[in-house]
Amino acid sequence: MIAFKSLSEILKTTVRWEDKLKDFYDVAEYALKNEKSKITVQMLRDKHVDKLEILKRVDPLRYGKTEWVRYAPSYRDADLIPVGKIRRDAEPGEIFEHLVDFESKLKNIYSSIADNLVSREQKELFESLVLFKEEQIEEIRHLREQTRSGT
Repeated sequence: MIAFKSLSEILKTTVRWEDKLKDFYDVAEYALKNEKSKITVQMLRDKHVDKLEILKRVDPLRYGKTEWVRYAPSYRDADLIPVGKIRRDAEPGEIFEHLVDFESKLKNIYSSIADNLVSREQKELFESLVLFKEEQIEEIRHLREQTRSGT
């Protein structure tokens, strides 16, 4: 378990994880041989970058007094990010599965943090981040279905 001392510390950590996912998209786009997979990664990366900018603009001071957060799930970057799990000849479906897994783990972290916060404003912030992740997961699944159907 991770014990965060401040909201700002939690946000810095989650932004770092989200940045690492962006880096994963960059590397995957360059490394993949499958043209359909490259196009898929480009679309997902563009959507991720847009949402990452929103997350980076969250001002922790707007969410009340800082409080210590206990019992956040403990994840190392390597546990979250699918680095090394994608082969150069990976099909789009395989990429989607790794990304849904990553996004689901982040959603669970945000949910766990929300469950352990007392401040209503901070709890609402992390509940909104859970919804944010759910949106991303749905977008990935939607793109997966479009890729399967060839549209």
